[in-house]
Amino acid sequence: MPPASRVVIRTGMSLVMLIWAVPVEAQEAVEAEVRAAVASYNKALVEKDLPALKALLAQDVVLYEHSVRNVGIEDVWENHLRPEVEAFEGATAEFTEVRVWTTAEMALVTRQYRIQATMGGRPIDAKGNETMTWVRRDSAWKVVHIHYSHPCPRPGG
Repeated sequence: MPPASRVVIRTGMSLVMLIWAVPVEAQEAVEAEVRAAVASYNKALVEKDLPALKALLAQDVVLYEHSVRNVGIEDVWENHLRPEVEAFEGATAEFTEVRVWTTAEMALVTRQYRIQATMGGRPIDAKGNETMTWVRRDSAWKVVHIHYSHPCPRPGG
């Protein structure tokens, strides 16, 4: 395997990030692995497969959703994901604008989502942006960070 190459990402004149990337040939295989892990996450979410969903979370996962901040698997699971997913009735999910950036051990996934379901007897239609950071741990991909953002009302003018 050829040595890793250095990728520098710049915004304007300032250095934003320096990443050691895997060779292009290996990146495709890693990206396929990450996309498969994300597909498993999506399936577990929609099918309310709680054990499968929780198994994809790292112990040190952090979740942000506007002013909500959950840290660690127990907080994320007990105070956010599990109650929310359990409350979904007849959920459907659509993910678009999916982008995946990888290194050998880490991946960044951005996408837009639309989740439709009934919760507590009332329909919901949630749309927004999601960023997920995945890491390879013990030969498996795990989510270490999730950030949801929803459309915010724009000031009139």
